[in-house]
Amino acid sequence: MANKENIRILLTDDDQDDRDFFADAVEDLHLNVTVEFCKNGLELLNFLYDKNRIIPDIIFLDLNMPVMSGFETLEQIREDILFKEIPVIAIYSTSSSQESIKNTFGSGANAYIVKPTDINELKKLIKKVVEMDWRENLKHSKLESFIITV
Repeated sequence: MANKENIRILLTDDDQDDRDFFADAVEDLHLNVTVEFCKNGLELLNFLYDKNRIIPDIIFLDLNMPVMSGFETLEQIREDILFKEIPVIAIYSTSSSQESIKNTFGSGANAYIVKPTDINELKKLIKKVVEMDWRENLKHSKLESFIITV
């Protein structure tokens, strides 16, 4: 995806500090990336169905959110043919529990990351995600390569 002129990222996270942290990391990378934000899963779905919005190239989705969890949101996204090709990166705040990993993989996420607390680590993860060839990755998603680390 790195050869695309402008990559559109949508981060859905209920925590304002985490949204700001993500925005700072993207800004520091100086990539040709536009980031938009949603605060919960319902807001994300409304964003995706808004005909005045451009569909994002990549969605980063927090799993622990009020209103509609990331798990519920992911299932809704994958049920709609319009959004099946959008890479969804599941992010989890506190751990890399095997159950969460298997659930997000089974629900159609394309990758899983543990939310870093270090900005340099976050920048490396974002850069890695943005530079991946998602057309190829969408075809051959395997649990062994599901977790993205730096």
